[in-house]
Parts: sequence; structure tokens; C-alpha cells
Amino acid sequence: MPSRVPNGVKPTALRRAGKVDDSVPDATERDPMMSALLDERIPPSFVRLDDADDENVVTRVMNLDTTVSKFELLLSLGRVAQQDDFTAEDLDSMEGALDTLNELDDNENIDQYIEAKLL
Repeated sequence: MPSRVPNGVKPTALRRAGKVDDSVPDATERDPMMSALLDERIPPSFVRLDDADDENVVTRVMNLDTTVSKFELLLSLGRVAQQDDFTAEDLDSMEGALDTLNELDDNENIDQYIEAKLL
């Protein structure tokens, strides 16, 4: 767990603010739960939406019909986005590639492509 999350809220404050109920079976107050999107390796540009109906890198990844870990895929794409020469055009290209993968029907080939090219 990071010592500081991107918005400046310490993880201990997040644990104290949350309540555990029956919606999370097997969880206790000692089990910290934090959104994967708070991971600093996933850039804000992957989450940002201009409109409520828009999509972004996260929504496109989550829509993929794949057995590959979507969290690992987001982290891998995040490493690419953290390169100094990564541009808005690169982000558009990444989103376009994810759109193309979402349109494919062959799940086995989608998994193989992701594992070979994106992880």
C-alpha cells in the first residue's frame, strides 16, 4: 500500500473513513480496501472523462472480454504513458487499439495479443 495516494489522502484515513458491512463478505475492519485506480502507476489521463458518457483507457480495459489481469494491463499501459515522450496522440492511439480489441470476437487471440504486445 503506498504511503501517499495521489489525492493526498493517507491510506490510514481511507481505512478509518470506510465501513465494512455485508456487501463485502469475509472482510473485516482490519482489511484495507482501496481502488486500484488510486495506484500512482495508473496516470490520471487514464481515468479522466470529459463527459459522463465518454470512455477512457480504464473503461476500455474493463470492457475487454479477456482472462488477462486488467489491473496488470493497466499497470503495463501506465508504464508506457509515463515515458517522457508520451503525447496526447499516443494516448489516442492507445485508446484506439483498445477499441479495436473490444470489437474482436476471438477471445483467445485477444488474450494472446495482450500478453505478447501489451504486458
